[in-house]
Amino acid sequence: MKNLTKFLAVALLTLTFAFTNVDKKVVVIDVSHGGHDSGTTINGFNEKEIALNIAHKIKGLNTNANIEIILTRDDDEFLSLKDRAAQINKIQPDMVISLHANSTDNEKTNGKEIFISDLNSQKEKSGHLAMKLFQNFNDRNVKIKKADFYLLKNVEYPVALVELGYLSNQNDFENLTSEKGQIELAVAILKSLE
Repeated sequence: MKNLTKFLAVALLTLTFAFTNVDKKVVVIDVSHGGHDSGTTINGFNEKEIALNIAHKIKGLNTNANIEIILTRDDDEFLSLKDRAAQINKIQPDMVISLHANSTDNEKTNGKEIFISDLNSQKEKSGHLAMKLFQNFNDRNVKIKKADFYLLKNVEYPVALVELGYLSNQNDFENLTSEKGQIELAVAILKSLE
């Protein structure tokens, strides 16, 4: 009986390690703005709430046990860019996506923009992340651009800043503020993490 117990214990440990994936990814979703900083606000909808809603959907829809999603904020609190960069670097993630919503005076301007920086120490991997986002948004009106925004320069891991659409454009506004649109955005971002 002792030998059978030992055998079962060893077999159980072996099975546990056989199905443990060492390739687990840690992904930080940077939730822009927060607290006193609402970001863009149009018709009572503001960027800080939209980013938080979509971030919660990304985390909630994630069923992949090999992807751990960490949000820079879980509620309506303000963190400076410096604090967010320090928090992200401390986590040492495999990748970072910073969520934003855009606006402009021209109501016809629409679409998504994905920003990366040549000053990021992981610029090649950041470029790869941007391409995955570009492909998974499945939208002809997506542009990849270069910019030296604070997080893109100061986060030491692959990072892309995503403007998910223009609140100042009616179609983008509906997509950003509706449950259906937010879920579609969250699903596209989740696919990009695989």
